[in-house]
Amino acid sequence: MVHLHQALSRLRQRFVVVHGAMATSVPTPGCTNEPRFRVKWLALFLLTAYSVARAQAPLPGERGTTPGAGEEVPPDTVFVFASPRPLVNHAAAQVKRTSGGIAVLFSQSGFGMGVFYQHWVTDLLWASLELGISGARNSSEIESLYDPISGRLLVPGKINRLFIFPLTIGIGHRLFDESLSESLRPFVSAGVGPTLVVSTPYEYEFFQSWSYARGYVRFGSFVGVGLLFGPQSKSDASFNIRYYYIPFGGNGLESIQGQPIRTFGGVFLTLAIGF
Repeated sequence: MVHLHQALSRLRQRFVVVHGAMATSVPTPGCTNEPRFRVKWLALFLLTAYSVARAQAPLPGERGTTPGAGEEVPPDTVFVFASPRPLVNHAAAQVKRTSGGIAVLFSQSGFGMGVFYQHWVTDLLWASLELGISGARNSSEIESLYDPISGRLLVPGKINRLFIFPLTIGIGHRLFDESLSESLRPFVSAGVGPTLVVSTPYEYEFFQSWSYARGYVRFGSFVGVGLLFGPQSKSDASFNIRYYYIPFGGNGLESIQGQPIRTFGGVFLTLAIGF
């Protein structure tokens, strides 16, 4: 590039000398200005070549070049585009920290219902407060006796209807958060709390028997495993298997005469839906 620049400077000097000489000389008949036009076209060609060569020179910072000291590297483009709204909705992506909902319980004694409130302490750990209601009975209870007076099917030997109302404070911890997707999130849980055990006489009709109900408060606990469905920011649905342990103590409480129940609870399948 330096040699081309020097050659162009010498050419310009020659062009000035030739042009001055031709301007001072008196043209003779029959002479033409062909040498002067050739020099002009040659100068024009060299100027064009020099401009093209300068235009093709790489910019500082481009691939294959190294910016010099104090040399600014131009940006990739002179146009900067900005989105009119945030590309990521951070508010929607935030973890849902608190929620409440309902739960459906299934056990060997039938089905029950419950409500819960939970709060996420961290992204993997939460605390919960739950209240449920479920029936309790012996595993051998079958309605096989027909009563012609009341028109009901009765359980032979049954003297009490039993219900449990467990109120528990629990914690849950998510497992394998780095290896599994957000759609299925396994967890373990445990809880403790008081349980109200209610007994109503079987000889009376269901609603009428609540006028003669008796209540007993016992301490209970549970452990369980389960799955959370969907991303944490959008869903609180879960399915879990729990084992409740509620010792009654003493002689127990009879559902079937002569067969007292000394430990309430057992295995429960729980489907919970949060809001």
